[in-house]
Amino acid sequence: ERFSLYKPESETSRLNSNSLAWPEASPVQIEVQTLVSEWKNKTSGFFDPVSPEGTYDPSGLVKAWAAKNAAVYLEANGYGDFTLNAGGDVYLGPRVKTDPLSRVGLSNLKSIAAKDASVNMILDLSGSPYRAVATSGSSERGEHIWTKDDLNTPKYLQATVVATDLVTADIWATALISGGKQALELFEQECKTLDAVAVVTSQDGKITSTTGFAQLLAALQ
Repeated sequence: ERFSLYKPESETSRLNSNSLAWPEASPVQIEVQTLVSEWKNKTSGFFDPVSPEGTYDPSGLVKAWAAKNAAVYLEANGYGDFTLNAGGDVYLGPRVKTDPLSRVGLSNLKSIAAKDASVNMILDLSGSPYRAVATSGSSERGEHIWTKDDLNTPKYLQATVVATDLVTADIWATALISGGKQALELFEQECKTLDAVAVVTSQDGKITSTTGFAQLLAALQ
């Protein structure tokens, strides 16, 4: 509730309405604001916590950040054999090593609630360093990501990022939808240090993946 823009009394809403000054914000609000600013820089602005209308909205980070904190808590208390689903994004605990729990299905471009929805691809993360899978697009939540419309670059209908942690996966999936091909080019430049891979679907249905993604595809029997 602290970060909700749907509640006028929330801390984030009060910061946007100037009824609360940033020096008076809570430590956790400051922590999140620092993180979203860092990610904006890391993604060259393709992930941006400020909407085109000027509204500060950290929700693009908060879900994955909260889920990551929950996973860290579980692991710190000796639990490693778990899977975590955060609004469709998935994190595998460090002791999840073999299938079927190490397999993650990627949705196609239709909502999972649709009668004709199906699985697009299945990834097998066993034997890989990757623990997190995040997908962004409009099939589940509609058009909820503001895109860089001033960029003369092809855009994507859907983007999935596989990474070692959930925040990295989720932020970059959002950035790829926002920035399209230019964001993918930046991701490919950074992926060696990010330790992440991605797959995107273009407006014409073409699927493009970065180096290493194909090795994660599960062998279907």
